[in-house]
Amino acid sequence: MVFGPKGALQTVPSRSRISLRKLQSFTVQKRQSVITLVYGTLMIIAGVLTFIIDPLVVYTNWALEVKEGKFIYSMWSNPTYKVYSDVYIFNYTNIDQFLRGEEKLKLQELGPYKFQELRTNENITIDNERGVMTMNPVIKLKFLPEESTRQYNDSVVVPNIALIAISTLLADQGLGFLPNTAAYYTMTALGSKLFKPMSAGEFLWGYDDPLVNVASKLVPGWIDFGKIGIMDRFYAQRKDEVEVELKDISKRFSINTWNKLPGLLEQNFKSLNTSTPCNRLKGTFEGLMLPTNFNRTTLPVFRKQACRVYPFNYLEQVPGTIGIPLSRYKMDETAFNRTNRYACKCTANCLPDGFVDIGSCYYGFPIALSKPHFLDTDPEQQKLYEGMYPDPVNHASHVDIEPRVGVPMALSTKLQVNIAVRMASGNPITRPLKDMVLPLIWLTLYCDEPPPEVASLLRLRFVIAPPLILTAEVLLISIGSLLVLHGLYRIWRPKYELIQAQKPRPVDRRPSVIERRKSSLTLNMAETFNDEEIAKEAVSLLAIKEEDLPDLLMNEALLYED
Repeated sequence: MVFGPKGALQTVPSRSRISLRKLQSFTVQKRQSVITLVYGTLMIIAGVLTFIIDPLVVYTNWALEVKEGKFIYSMWSNPTYKVYSDVYIFNYTNIDQFLRGEEKLKLQELGPYKFQELRTNENITIDNERGVMTMNPVIKLKFLPEESTRQYNDSVVVPNIALIAISTLLADQGLGFLPNTAAYYTMTALGSKLFKPMSAGEFLWGYDDPLVNVASKLVPGWIDFGKIGIMDRFYAQRKDEVEVELKDISKRFSINTWNKLPGLLEQNFKSLNTSTPCNRLKGTFEGLMLPTNFNRTTLPVFRKQACRVYPFNYLEQVPGTIGIPLSRYKMDETAFNRTNRYACKCTANCLPDGFVDIGSCYYGFPIALSKPHFLDTDPEQQKLYEGMYPDPVNHASHVDIEPRVGVPMALSTKLQVNIAVRMASGNPITRPLKDMVLPLIWLTLYCDEPPPEVASLLRLRFVIAPPLILTAEVLLISIGSLLVLHGLYRIWRPKYELIQAQKPRPVDRRPSVIERRKSSLTLNMAETFNDEEIAKEAVSLLAIKEEDLPDLLMNEALLYED
């Protein structure tokens, strides 16, 4: 045991001990406040980042990547849109009176014959290096008799497509008098007539005609079918190969090439440098998907059956069926007119205004497209018929898209199929119909709503998720700000103060009897006793018991009195 100045020095804290105490004091008092401050700052940063980097946009871009196994890939491979086609046949009711020159042609609209269009894209291949996707589109029609107003067994009287088409084609070729005369006598010998009664099913999907049989045998490379029908030729299976753009975001899902060419050969495409909007396919769309944030004023649409590019112009914003606004594009009112930018140039055998010649896509037959019931066509053609009732509202075409994602939501396109009649000297069989454009059918291709899975994803993306993300952003910034303010306040004015514990002051007390006794004896022994005597005295001290205390206390008192 050490007494004196050395012991006093040990009670004075050193400079290092003071710093340690300050650090301990800071750690205890400020640690929770600093942690609160850090958490609040991180929450504010997270909230601000979600404002700057919209997680919904990031997710949308990720979801729109076309990779095998992803949703977009499956939608391209096997689209689940419910696309229907209503077909109406023009039935000619006064053929005899017309041929006698007594009346103009009277038409009766029969339909609809309802079909479902089934589309698949086979052999999809993605070239990541070039950023393109190639496929073979396959489109088929499935008749829905239960939902159709009319049936295949309906009796109709319609123009004899084979006779009119071959007669007009020979006239257009300029073969001269003798070949056309030979054709006339052949048709007469075969008993071919300008109009022919048949069933609706035969007219749509093919009927036997001796002219077709003769032509298929004489020129099999030209006529590769044994029967002729309107819908049969429109939906004839062809091995087309389409390449669409994936890499360029602004042109994503647009057509790059069709059968390895960026234009349509049937409309005299030679090269991109000499191409026109009529035959240039590069940059057009089929309508399955569009680029994100699509805000163009014109949407160029290519449909192989229509054999040309058709412009749809932005019309207005319309409410969607799932609660999100849509952009409506309406077919240009002049889309079928010769003055339209997308019209193909004509140098010979030109059709009246309002008709589009697509014969080059169909064996050279004089097939012409127009709007239903001759809407916006040459008035002289409209005057030739009774039973045509053009309606600018019901016969207009449009497509609705969600522009931010580029998803088609609904469509309604309407076209009429006609056959043009031209006559050559030497073949008067088509004289009663000279220079007329005969209506055959009109059809509407429509889809009222997107598939349920597409609607659910869009509803989540645009209806449900945005308010949730906004709420999360506001909460992150608000709670983060409160935590930062709370942390700063507690750093400035801590809630608890660390008080340094002081060494307790010694309490003055008289030593006990035994202690005094032992102390006195210890001092006396240290001064007068030798080692042996000290040992004996120690033994005697150890032998003191509690019952001996009264005697010791008495002796101690006497000593103090002395």
